[in-house]
This record gives sequence, C-alpha cells and structure tokens, in this order.
Amino acid sequence: DLLLADTHILELERECEVLALLPATPASTPTSTLSPSTPPLGHSLSFSSYDEVLSSNATLDSSRRKAKDVELLYEALQKEMWDVVRESLRQPSAGPNLGLVVLVIQQEEHADAAWAVREETWTERMSTHIQPSQRPRRLKTKWRHAVAEAAEWSLPHQVDTQAGQLALYLERLRSRMVDDLDAARRNAVSIYPEEFAAFQVYVESYHQAVAKRLRTITSGPLQITDVYSLLEWFYNIYNRDVLGTIGTSIPIHYTTLEPILPQPTVDRLEEDCISIVRDKVTTELIQVLDEEERRWAQTLYIEEYQSNLARSVIQRLKVDLDRSTSVNQFLGARVARCCLIGLADFLFNFQKKVEMFHDTQAEFGDRGDGYVSRTIALVNCCPPLRTFVERCRQCDPQGSEETAQRANSSLDRLISQSVRVLTDRLFEHIRPFFDKLMKRKWLNNTEAFEAIEASIKQHFRKFKRMDPPPYQTLVGEVHRRVLVEYVRAVMRGRIICTSSKMRKRMAFRLQDEAKQLKGLFRDLESSASWLDSTICHLADIILLEDTPSIQMEVAVLVKEFPDIRKKHVSTLLNVRGMTRQAERQEILNVVKDFECSSALICRERALFADIPITSEVHCISLGLMRLAMTVSNWFSEHRPRRRRRTSARNAAPQTAETTEDTSKLHREE
Repeated sequence: DLLLADTHILELERECEVLALLPATPASTPTSTLSPSTPPLGHSLSFSSYDEVLSSNATLDSSRRKAKDVELLYEALQKEMWDVVRESLRQPSAGPNLGLVVLVIQQEEHADAAWAVREETWTERMSTHIQPSQRPRRLKTKWRHAVAEAAEWSLPHQVDTQAGQLALYLERLRSRMVDDLDAARRNAVSIYPEEFAAFQVYVESYHQAVAKRLRTITSGPLQITDVYSLLEWFYNIYNRDVLGTIGTSIPIHYTTLEPILPQPTVDRLEEDCISIVRDKVTTELIQVLDEEERRWAQTLYIEEYQSNLARSVIQRLKVDLDRSTSVNQFLGARVARCCLIGLADFLFNFQKKVEMFHDTQAEFGDRGDGYVSRTIALVNCCPPLRTFVERCRQCDPQGSEETAQRANSSLDRLISQSVRVLTDRLFEHIRPFFDKLMKRKWLNNTEAFEAIEASIKQHFRKFKRMDPPPYQTLVGEVHRRVLVEYVRAVMRGRIICTSSKMRKRMAFRLQDEAKQLKGLFRDLESSASWLDSTICHLADIILLEDTPSIQMEVAVLVKEFPDIRKKHVSTLLNVRGMTRQAERQEILNVVKDFECSSALICRERALFADIPITSEVHCISLGLMRLAMTVSNWFSEHRPRRRRRTSARNAAPQTAETTEDTSKLHREE
C-alpha cells in the first residue's frame, strides 16, 4: 500500500507540474514556439488543448489545490513510513512493510534524480507565475532523521533520578541502547540495501541521543558518586559494553562518532572529583581522629585490643581510590596522591596524639591493664594503614614516593614508642630478678631465673594480642633486652671461678638457662634467632681449658657479634678466673684483629653495645680476689659447726665481712 500510494502521489505531482506550466504560455503565443525539449510529463496532451486551459481561470486554482493536496499526501505518507521504521525495532513482523518503505525511498530518490536532470537541461522558465517545485524531497535524508527520532523516542530520559543514583539511570540507558541496536541488527538492517549503511545510521543516531542526555546531566551540579559513575561510563562502560558489544557482529566506523562528552566537560568533572576528595580527606579524617582521642580517655579501664580507627579511615579513602582506579589509571593516580597526602598528615597527627597519650599516662595515669590493651589496640591500627599507604603509592609510583615515606615514618615511630612502652613495663617486673643472677646462690637456686621466665609468659598472654608484624618487633626487642640483661649480669663479675669444678658448674648452668630461653622465645615466635647462641659461647669460653680452643671460641663470638669489645672479653676472662697475662693477651689479640676489620654494626643486631664495661680488673687484683674468695670458700667449707645460736649469728657477719672485702677490692681496682 505504501508503494502504491507513493506511485499515485507521483502521478498527481506530475499533473500539478503540467498544470503549473500552462500559465507560462500566453494566448497570443503560437504553439510552435514551445520548445521541443519540453520534458515529457507522462500525459498525452495536444497543443490544441492549451488554448482551452488558458481560457479557464479555474484551471490555475485547481493546480494550486492539487499541489497542496500532493504535499498533504506526502506528509501523511512519510508519517506512515517513519512509524514503520520506528516499529521495526520492536516487531520482527514489520519486515515486509519496512521493505516497502525502502522501495518508496528508492522511488523518491529516483524521482529526485530525474528532477535534477530536468533542472539542468531546462534552464529557462516559461513564466514567472510557475510555482516552485518541492523537489528534491530527500527521503533518504529524512529517513536518517526518522531513525534519529526513533532513537530519541526510545532511550529513557533522566526523570526522577535521585542524587547519587546516576549509575542506575546510566545502566538503563546502556541496556536500552544495546537491546535496540541488537533488534535493529536482527529485524531491520538486513532489509536495507548496502548503500543505506543502515546499521551505521542506527549506531550514529543512538550515539547522538546518548550524547544529548549526557550534556543535559553535566549541565548541573553532581555528587561525587555520580561524577565517578559518569566518568566510568564515559571511559569504560560505553566503549566496552555498548559499542564493543554491538560491534562484534557488524563492523562500526568509529571515526564518524564524536565523543559523547566534550573534553572540556571531562576535564571539569575530573577537577571537581579531585577537589571533593581533597576536602573530604581533610575534614573527615580530622573528625575521626578527634573522636578516637576522646574514646581513649573514656575506655581506658576497658580491655580492648582492637580499634575501629584504621577501618574507619581506610573505608573513607578506599571508596574514592576504588572508584577512581576503576575509571582509569590517570585519575586513580591523582586521587591516590590526594589520599596519600591527607593520610600522611593524619598519621603524623595520630602519632603525636599517641605520644601525648603515653606521656600523660606516664605522669598521671595508673598504667593498668586497660593502658596495656589500649597501647596494643593503637599498634594494631598500623598494619592495615601501612598496607593502604603502599597501595596508594603503587597507584602513583612517580609522585607519591616521598609522601609514602613520610607516612611510613610516622607509623614506625608509633610502633617503636609502643614497643618501648610495653617492653619497659615488662622489665619493671623482671629487672629485680636479673640482679639475683650470677651470684653464689644462683649456682644452686633457680628461683630467680624461673621468676623471669614466668613473668615473661604472663605478660605475653596479653602481648600476643598484638597483630604482626609489630608483634615480631615487640618479641624481638624483648628477646634482645633479656639477653642484654642476662649478659650484663654475667659481665658484672659477681662470680669469679676459682677452680675447674666451679667453671664447669657455672658453664653448665649457663648452657641450661640458654636452652630454656631459646625454647621460651621460640614458643613466643621470636625471629631473633641470632641471639640464641650468645650464652652458649660465653659458657664455652668459661668451660674450655686450653688457650687455642678459647681463642677459636672468642673468634666465633666476635664474628657473630661485631659490637663486642676487648673489655667485654677481658671481663669474661676475669669471670673465668684466668690470671696469666700472656694467655689473656693472646686471647684479647683475637678481638683486636676483628675490631680493626669490622664493618658498621646494624642497630637491630647490636647486643654488647648496650652492655658498657666501666672498669677492668687487672691480673694482680684478680689474683688477690681469687685468693680471698678461695680462703673464704675454704673457711666456709671447713669451719666447725657450733650448736649455739650465737655461732650462727657470729658466722653471718664474718661471711658478710669477707664478701664486703672482696667487693671492696673489686671497686678499688
């Protein structure tokens, strides 16, 4: 029907053209003056009929009415045609009608071409009263406009979309565009001839309709979530999930598609995003830290080993980092840099507030169990924050290295201070027991060492609530300081071995306690295994008899602990009771050789550097001390026991006097 109607309309149009030509020939003009090149009008009209037409005024009015009727018919025809074009997306059965629309368009394009030829060959108008023709009608161009109107009609508009919900609207837009273009591919494209480039026309029409909607969206203010959604849609979703999906079956000429958002608009959206993130990081993190500081005082007497501070901070920053990195790498790097700067400032303030908290508690607080748990909770914030700092640095490796170092430095200071606080608290309990080690009573009594071991286990029931890796730092520092205090007790020289038997007793006792300490810190998961051999080396130096063996053991000790000095080894030889100057010098020369070739000492591997030796006992004084202690030991072993209580009272001052004399000799030297 469409094709038949267009055929009849073309006939009417030709009749109108014929009638429009009649006034151009005056009555006095001979018929022979009509040019033989007058185009055929489709009707057999004799020249004799012109006189009749010219004589009738009603003919001109009839021509004008017919011309108007033709235009009305064309409008009605096109309305029906474009309805078929629009319905063909939804109705697979619209194919036959769409095929007729294509034939009509081709027929009209042929008529336009014929009119153009007439216009070129018929250059002189027969009369100024001839009505201008409506040709060319350009139905193919109007068909493109009809497809564009169909796309505009089909795609949803942003109506009643709440702020922050733009992603839902964009998803509806994507889904409708993909569905419509897929329907066009299945139902319509195959009907059009190849010269129509039908699928490209459909793609361009929907592309322009989408761009129009996005321009409307970006003309007003947007929330940060909507900015992320729009940028992600612009950079990724549209190209990948829309054009990429529909272009798999039929190739698309992307060069004809303009960007759906102008570049100045995209740049403005990115700058708005960075500005919002910067303000958010500055204001929100300050509020979070102030709220956390108030909680410290309110919950000091509550044992809480975890804090929500790190989770709260990371959640606020992670949203922006995740959304920006999903948009593209460049925007992700800029947001990561912005987040890292704010986080570094936050961590600096956090570390300062923690430092003030410890100082206040040290001066005014009771430093009870709640203080220990709060300290551990604050340290437990560090590992996740450090991980997030590293993630931000990886997103912007070129511009965030210095800021990341500043953030990590604040975390390191916080951990070091907290480890020092907890370690000092532990040693407040166990230091008195170290003072009881390396005395004569210690050789036969294990109470002091067992008290140290028990106290460490008791404190680590709470210390183990600390998360790694700060826990490894804590247990490693406790391990090191325990060995420092133990070796310090050995180096005090409160026991001077006077016989081979006594050296064996002391060495075996040192080896036994070294084994217990090794097992203790292995259970506590200490990674400072380099400390385990310290006491064993000291015990071997005390136990060995020949000088070469002692030299080898000292060489091993110095190699493993480069911070050991001659005074340390000299003091150890004093404890061993070695008085011969020649033998001592041979052994001390080993230390001297290593001291000259030793490199810089790592502070984390330092042990003997924390054990100062204030004085050194010379061989003559050492001999006098050994003599005094030997005499004292002999009198203690061979003194006859008296039954009177007075004898016991008299013996105590005598022993005390002997010990005092020995200590006096040591101090004087």
